[in-house]
Amino acid sequence: MVSTVTETVANSTEVLDDRVVAGICAALESVLEAEVTDLGPETRLADAGLDSTGVLELLMQLEEALGIEFDAENLEMSHFESVGSLARFVSAEMAA
Repeated sequence: MVSTVTETVANSTEVLDDRVVAGICAALESVLEAEVTDLGPETRLADAGLDSTGVLELLMQLEEALGIEFDAENLEMSHFESVGSLARFVSAEMAA
């Protein structure tokens, strides 16, 4: 059984896959080469230390860890606002 993490977002409540959120958090720490405390769906990626040069490396690590391939045409800056926004994008890509 897959457990879920619930995140309340403005105007809606969305269910995020724990595996995706955990994968993003692990990949983010690997890219930043540091432990980031209190990572969760609400964590803003820029506040955690991710910059534009780390985004590509983060995506490559997620592809490997989660066994998916991202379509670059579907990428938008809004996907990288927070762990939750990236998790929603990754989940949508996995379902496609």
